[in-house]
Amino acid sequence: MGVKYISVFVPVYNGEKYLPELIEAVLSQELPPNYKLDFLITDSGSTDKSIDIIRLYKNKIRFNEIPNREFGHGKTRQAAAEKAKGEFILFLSQDATPTSTRWIIDMIEPFYISDKVGIVFGRQIPRPMSVPTIKREVSSVFGALGTPDSLVLHREKSLVDGAVVNNLNSFFSDVNSAVRKDLIVDIPFRDIKYAEDQALAKDFQHSGYLKGYSVRGAVWHSNEYSIPEFRKRKYDEYVGLINSVGYSIKEPLRGVLVGWIKPTLSDILFTLRDGDYSKKRKVYYILLSVGYNLASAMGRYDASTYSDKTHDAKSLEQSRKK
Repeated sequence: MGVKYISVFVPVYNGEKYLPELIEAVLSQELPPNYKLDFLITDSGSTDKSIDIIRLYKNKIRFNEIPNREFGHGKTRQAAAEKAKGEFILFLSQDATPTSTRWIIDMIEPFYISDKVGIVFGRQIPRPMSVPTIKREVSSVFGALGTPDSLVLHREKSLVDGAVVNNLNSFFSDVNSAVRKDLIVDIPFRDIKYAEDQALAKDFQHSGYLKGYSVRGAVWHSNEYSIPEFRKRKYDEYVGLINSVGYSIKEPLRGVLVGWIKPTLSDILFTLRDGDYSKKRKVYYILLSVGYNLASAMGRYDASTYSDKTHDAKSLEQSRKK
């Protein structure tokens, strides 16, 4: 029997902060018997020390450089998937660090349940000192998806009679994910600006495959945004969902005026109970949470205006066809 591979791909752009720990974590992974690691990184024009860091591992990483203008969340991952040697391909973002040496094994385990499992995403654990708004969001989303040792499967249609049971469950994150190489060639990432991972999940499930969630396949990850960047992030998230999976959103201006209050109160309680923050840090983060939640509400409102324009444009196009 020949050597088999498992591939890991990381797209990088100015990722020097967490890149050394990520690379070391991937290279230290335990692998199933008779498998070898195929580690790929593509840099899209970094101006920090990212390239120097990657080149320190030149004999252990297949490294590719592209101009920043050629990068696309979907198309860059798809290009790497097609070059990968692995039977399974795992994706990480540049700021996601596996929490254990069994991350690869835990991430591919759902594939061993059934040939119907086509894609898998893993748990994200927020970094201890991330801001409360982001830390609480990551903790609540992934904490609700499964108990500590569970493997969860999501499907669009009943396996018994094919009835649609869940046509909205497209949640998927390629911050920490895995796909089967034999399937990603025929069900590729879409070349879209954002939410390429959600679109991929929709396409896989629509093709009859199950989406797996591995709680033990965990990474340390929490985005680090300024308040203006957080507003833009939320806008991009919702617009990506509108364009990729048909998400519908209506947010009146009143939602911006009052929508930030409840999550801010939740952030305050979360901050006060969190043992990672010092007293001084807690005061700072409580004040900061107002800005983050206003930014979140504004991002959602901005996306709702985009949604309205998109709906109006489609309606106009349909009326012209009649």
